[in-house]
Amino acid sequence: MGRQPSQAQTDAAGATVRHARAAAIADDLRTVYAGLQQRNVPVWLKLDLTMAQFKALVTIERDAGASVCEVGRELSIGESAASLLVDQLVRRGDVERVTDPNDRRRVRLTVSPRGRELLGELHQGSRQIVGNWLDELAGEQLDALAEGLRALAQTVAATASDEDATSIEQQG
Repeated sequence: MGRQPSQAQTDAAGATVRHARAAAIADDLRTVYAGLQQRNVPVWLKLDLTMAQFKALVTIERDAGASVCEVGRELSIGESAASLLVDQLVRRGDVERVTDPNDRRRVRLTVSPRGRELLGELHQGSRQIVGNWLDELAGEQLDALAEGLRALAQTVAATASDEDATSIEQQG
């Protein structure tokens, strides 16, 4: 009669399988992202924005009401460089400066309707591409993907909430 594996051996084997599965999923996600990027390149090249301007615009979209200083901090650039980027985006009509109603000395940044339209076209292009790929999946595959992504999205949301809480505690 053969020896049964110990609990530690069983746990180690399970961890190895789990790690291999996680690595395969990460590789598959990279393939999907790379496919999206490749198909979006023609649209991105028509933007007539520098990469720095694009990053600033996305930062302002994500953090509506940010100040120039906050944009600079997020992009790891100085306040004067951030100010130049914001000036360029304002001149293009992609960003608006809004006086903070609670403190008239502060200026907040928001994406203008023109900037929202531009970013919306980019988002819509990605949605269209992903939608076309999803149309190729069988019903069971689509259900399994939906279930797995929902679980991953919930984990991401919970992690983001934990990180936000930690960040607030550190600032306080």
